[in-house]
Amino acid sequence: MKYVPLLLLLLLPNVASAQCKDAISTKDMQDCMDDEWKKSDAELNRVYQESLKKLKPEQAALLKKAQRAWLTYRGAQCEADYKMFTGGTAAPLALIQCRVSLTQERTKTLKHTYLTSNP
Repeated sequence: MKYVPLLLLLLLPNVASAQCKDAISTKDMQDCMDDEWKKSDAELNRVYQESLKKLKPEQAALLKKAQRAWLTYRGAQCEADYKMFTGGTAAPLALIQCRVSLTQERTKTLKHTYLTSNP
């Protein structure tokens, strides 16, 4: 189905849609979203590690606990999104889009809370 990527962009948050707007097929969209996923996950890990370095040990322990809980949340939420499209070609795209979206949101939160504030 050639219009699945366009339909998926309409149904899901537009976080990565600008980067993948030229994808024509579902495969093109998935490849593009995989690239976005890798970039956003790498940026999250960089910001997380930088945040930990700025914290006292007890604060870092709390952030680690929060990050583990957030990772559990992201997995559960994205699995729920995936299951909405089970059996269709959009399911893998929904999963990746969810991961990208939530990861970018988490990165912004960490930057704002730990890297731009002066406690």
